[in-house]
Amino acid sequence: MSRIAEIRMTGRGQLDAMIRFNRGPNVVSGDSDTGKSYLARLVDYVLGADELKKTIDEAADYETVWLEFRNAEDEVLTLERSLQGGEVLAYSHSICDLIGDDNFEAPRPDKERVRRDDNQVEILASKRQGRSVVPDVTSRVFPFFGLPETVTLRKNAGGETQRLSIRTMLPIFLVDENDIITEGSPILRGGFGDTAEKRMFSYLLTGKDDVSIVAQEKREIVSARLQAQRDLLADLIAPLNARLKERKADEEEESINRLEDTITRLSEALERNAAERSRLQSERGTVYQSLVKSETQVVALDAMLTRYRLLDERYLSDLQRLDFIAEGSYYLDGLQTNACPLCGQSLEGAEHDHPDDLGPKFSSEEVYGSASAEAAKIRGLQADLQNAISDLRQRRDDWKHGASEDAARLQEIDRLQDAVLAPARQQTKASLDDVVNKRLDLQSARADRSEAAKLERMKAELEKAMEEPLKKLKWAPLDPMATTELCKEIEAVLKDWSWKDDVRVEFEESQYDIKVNGKVRRAHGKGFRAVMHAAISVALLRYCRSRGKPHPGFIVLDSPLTTVKQGRGQTNIEADDGRIEPTIEPKFWESLASVDPSMQIIVLDNKEPPPELAEKLNLQIFAGLGAKPGERRGFIPDRPPNKL
Repeated sequence: MSRIAEIRMTGRGQLDAMIRFNRGPNVVSGDSDTGKSYLARLVDYVLGADELKKTIDEAADYETVWLEFRNAEDEVLTLERSLQGGEVLAYSHSICDLIGDDNFEAPRPDKERVRRDDNQVEILASKRQGRSVVPDVTSRVFPFFGLPETVTLRKNAGGETQRLSIRTMLPIFLVDENDIITEGSPILRGGFGDTAEKRMFSYLLTGKDDVSIVAQEKREIVSARLQAQRDLLADLIAPLNARLKERKADEEEESINRLEDTITRLSEALERNAAERSRLQSERGTVYQSLVKSETQVVALDAMLTRYRLLDERYLSDLQRLDFIAEGSYYLDGLQTNACPLCGQSLEGAEHDHPDDLGPKFSSEEVYGSASAEAAKIRGLQADLQNAISDLRQRRDDWKHGASEDAARLQEIDRLQDAVLAPARQQTKASLDDVVNKRLDLQSARADRSEAAKLERMKAELEKAMEEPLKKLKWAPLDPMATTELCKEIEAVLKDWSWKDDVRVEFEESQYDIKVNGKVRRAHGKGFRAVMHAAISVALLRYCRSRGKPHPGFIVLDSPLTTVKQGRGQTNIEADDGRIEPTIEPKFWESLASVDPSMQIIVLDNKEPPPELAEKLNLQIFAGLGAKPGERRGFIPDRPPNKL
């Protein structure tokens, strides 16, 4: 957790006004008008306030305020801001490293200015404006404090969100003399930032921000969007109504039903036509195969008949030759000069030199007998051949007849397909297309009518929505477990400050304040309100420290005891006249002295702790006008005579 290490003001020709703080408890005590409350205002100013809310005459000649932080790792962050306003400069060096540490010895010479290395200084906006993403004080100090640079908080009931800034968190660690006695909430400063401050408090208790929230749109945006949607619907409805102007819904429905029947009938006719065409196409394939086979058989049989006719002609030629031989042998003996039937030479005269293999010479009777026998054999073969030829001719005629029937069937099939089925299909399809187009037109009109009615309903709903106010979103309350734990922490602080062990603290979420033993804080006097406000701040710091929840790690309490009036002889914490049990002040200092060093508490008060606690509390006293030698008069040192 972080802490404030030093606050310093510088000016040319002026002694540095400075104060340093340690870890744990720190007390700045002294009279009024010594600059104690001014310290809190300076912290507020450096952390982005628009202006320095409190001015003192003694600071008129000062120019710059410096604020040094250190974190748990002892890293350094120094912020510088002109007292005239403007941006904030950030350094990773201590104030001493930047401007020296001789502030109490002599005024800072006019010629001595802070030397800055451009590579080591950051220029920060005091706060971001609008949607700006420029580096600002928050983006620099949050990571240094160990907090996320970007934390999202809901800023209104509509769910719009904003970035958590150091300014929103300020009330929980910087409590000035006015806020500590206020009757209002110790967490909320009032105004338009209430919601963000409430969500900041929830973030500290739980460590969860509102990054997942979806915002409700603004009324003017919603109205503009609804108006645009209604106008769009009107533009969509206009052409639909124009198309439906001459149509009647009841006639459309009746016509659609009739057309549906016609479409069914024509579709069935097309299906039958297609089935018949498919059947004929299949039959045509079968018939064509049969025709090809028949024609092939006819061609084959014609070839065989041709060969058989040639064979028959050969048989006739052989019979004629045999008849000639048979008749010639009868006349052979009566011829005077005859030629030898074997060699063709004259039978008279010379000897015939026949080959031996011609066998013995035959007589005419023998030749005649042989020729007759051979002729009878050939006639038998010729009779068989004629039977075969007759059979082939019959088979050829059968195949020829089958081919003729197949050809005729093919012609008939082609005629049915081309002259009957195709025109019927074309006509039916044309009729079906026409009927379908009519049905589509009627269905389109019916769809237009349905769409127009739907759009009219939507338009009416939009017009109704435009008249209705936006619904208020409901948001979850604070985590009851976390607030209960915080109340226990506040009870522990109050017990340390002399409340009885049975003290009971409740968190009043409607007011973002507490009740102690059933009585609200704002109902008490300002002294008691201040003490209870301080208790809340201390308890919240302890709560966050012990549970690892986000917190800068330090608090500044201005005047928690100043307004406390010590009563005498009272047995209750607060009497009817507003005075408080006299043990509360010493108990407060004792409790403060035991603060864990990992936390820093700075108390600015007119009251002074007991001397025996001074060292434990890092006590620094501003003695005021009555300061003795060696005592510090106030935050701003007395200016010695100008030696320049």
